[in-house]
Order: sequence, then structure tokens, then C-alpha cells
Amino acid sequence: MINRRQLVSSAGLIAATSAISFSSSIAAHPVPDVTPPVGQWQSKGDISRAGGILHYAAMGPDDSGKPPVVLLHRLGGWLSDWRHVAALLAEGRKVIAFDLPGHGGSRWEGSPPYIQTLGETAALLVGAFDEMGIEKVDLIGTSLGGCVGVPLAALWPERVNSFSIVSSALSPKRSLEAVRSAVDEGQVDRFDANGLPLSYPESLLTETFGIIDTHAIYVESLASRKAAGLWIQPSERGVGVTDVVGTLGRITVPTLILYGSKDKAYGKYRKNAQAALPSAIFDDIPDTGAFAIQEQPATTASMLRDFIG
Repeated sequence: MINRRQLVSSAGLIAATSAISFSSSIAAHPVPDVTPPVGQWQSKGDISRAGGILHYAAMGPDDSGKPPVVLLHRLGGWLSDWRHVAALLAEGRKVIAFDLPGHGGSRWEGSPPYIQTLGETAALLVGAFDEMGIEKVDLIGTSLGGCVGVPLAALWPERVNSFSIVSSALSPKRSLEAVRSAVDEGQVDRFDANGLPLSYPESLLTETFGIIDTHAIYVESLASRKAAGLWIQPSERGVGVTDVVGTLGRITVPTLILYGSKDKAYGKYRKNAQAALPSAIFDDIPDTGAFAIQEQPATTASMLRDFIG
């Protein structure tokens, strides 16, 4: 049996995206209801894309004269992860949070693909912007959302006013063999035989992600992972087969990259990201781990607001 340390360190892929490893002996932990927390969203909607829908929620005024802020959540998360930060960013401008494919309220027909690539998810979002009449956005993503934002900002710079990343694994491309080894074979303790996520001990939020105040985040994480279900592994494979850090170097729009000061999972990607995009602003969010938007929403929102204006 592969131990927890090997799972987290193997090629960085497991710690890169959801990065939660655990023993099958604790898989019987109860999983809570999957209804997302309410938040202060003023409207919600669904945008039809080929074979499915992208779900979103929004708050803030429509007539601010500024591009809307678009928020993208982490792997196995949902748009509700952003609810506290969104409420602070929505003071004076529109904020729209999306559920990424197969996560939260976003649904697709049929079985999930083996790989949900970052590029195709980025294209789905650009299609949604077109249908919503949005010309340009201030784009912000965390974890998987930050990785999705990289090709979106690089390939559609005319649609992105600024780009902010909060705690993401900005990793190089891996071979399909390496991704299969890490995700399919290396995660037997994280997913059941059908690919559905298992539970995990709360202590791993501290051990793996450096999170201090864990309980509320832990309970919600179990629920959001259950909601994402079979879409977690395809999305993780999509990160693995993409040259995220290489694509980062193609970005020309103003970019902010933040890491939690106690982040044990993603901070190791900072050095290569700085080399790839030296024009970006890099900073630390004090006293927080990898889930800064949930653990320190006020500080995170303040740093983001200062950047996007």
C-alpha cells in the first residue's frame, strides 16, 4: 500500500490539485448533505453549453462601469467556496462565480470524460461570457480554478482585464503515463473502485494544506467533493497533462499570484512561476494555508481588491 507521504509527493500532481490523501480505513466517515451554503448571492443561473450546463451565481451592481469579477473555485469545490470573498469584492461592482464542469450545480449528460482538459473548460467559460454579453472580466481562480484561468488569460487576452491566482499548482506538463500512475493507480486511498471520492481525516487539512481553522472547511469540503463526484479525477488529469507553468509564461495581462504563508501544498510552485512570468506580482497571504479564500476571506479580498482596483 502506498503511504500518505508518497501519495502527496509523487510528481507533485496529487498535492497539486486536490492534494487530499487518506487511508481507506477511515472511508466510513459520514459525508454531509451536498446542499451548498447559501451566501449572499443575488441571482443564480445556468448557461447551456454542448452536452451540459454551467451554473453560476452573482451579486453586486450591473451598472458599475467596470468589468465583472469572475471567480473560479478549487478542485472538488463549488462556487460557494467564494461566498465570503465575493461579498467583499461586490462592493461597487458585479461578481460572478461559476461552478466548473461537473462540480456544484454544473451538470453534463452521460459519463464524465477520462480527461477534462483545462483548455476545453476555459473555452466553455468564454462561450458563457459570449452568451451573457460579457466582453471583458477581472478573472480570479484558486487551485483548479487558477489553473483553468491560465489558458483562458493566455489564449483570450482580449477577454481578460486582469488575472489573479490564489494558491494554485502551476506545474509543468506530465506524460499521460505519469498522470495515470499518479491519479489512477496512486489514489486508491482517495477514491473508491468507481472513482467516487472517499472521506478523509480532518487532520490532513493541517498536515497537507497548512490550514489552521479546519472544521468548517472540512465539513464543507466533504460535501463539495461528494457533489463533484466522478468529475474530480478527470479534472485532476486535465491539470496533469497541461503545461500550466509554460502557458503561464504566455500571459500578457496584469497578473497577481498569491500563496498562503502557511501553504504546504502549492507554495513550491512559486519559484518556477516567477521564472515563467517575472512581470507578475507575487505576494503571501499572512496566517493562512492553501484554502485562503475560506480561511482568511477578508485579507484575501483586500489584497485582490487592491490589485483589480
